[in-house]
Amino acid sequence: MTEAASQLGMKESDTYRVVDFHTIAVELTESRNDTEYELVLDRVMQFKSLGVCTYLDDFGTGYSNFDRILSLKLDVVKFDRSLLLMANKDENSQFILNYFSTAFKKLGYKVLYEGVETDEQETICVNSHADYLQGFKFSKPIPIEELKNFLSPIQE
Repeated sequence: MTEAASQLGMKESDTYRVVDFHTIAVELTESRNDTEYELVLDRVMQFKSLGVCTYLDDFGTGYSNFDRILSLKLDVVKFDRSLLLMANKDENSQFILNYFSTAFKKLGYKVLYEGVETDEQETICVNSHADYLQGFKFSKPIPIEELKNFLSPIQE
């Protein structure tokens, strides 16, 4: 057992399902609380040492602090749907969206856009260097029981 797994409360005597940590993603939201930040930073480092992919959720809402975002060394930045809705309305907002996306890409982050519902929004995201798109345009939330049927055409 790795030290990071031990620090997360896992013990050798515990029985766990065997899951490759590289298949797990953890999403974090920003906090303005300094004590929470230190705990989050510690946990992110533990997750990363296990190979868990880490996401910053809802970028563009709340308390975006670039110093903290950069110090966390996350894998993916998820742009909040509200940024996409603004970019859908005017060119200045599209410019800002593209600017932030380009900056994160140059820093080694992957970029995911949440809330894509239309072809026009998809085009904005693709033009803004999206790595991943998420939204009702592609699928509504699926109960776990139905996931196998949803994925079966892909597997064939």
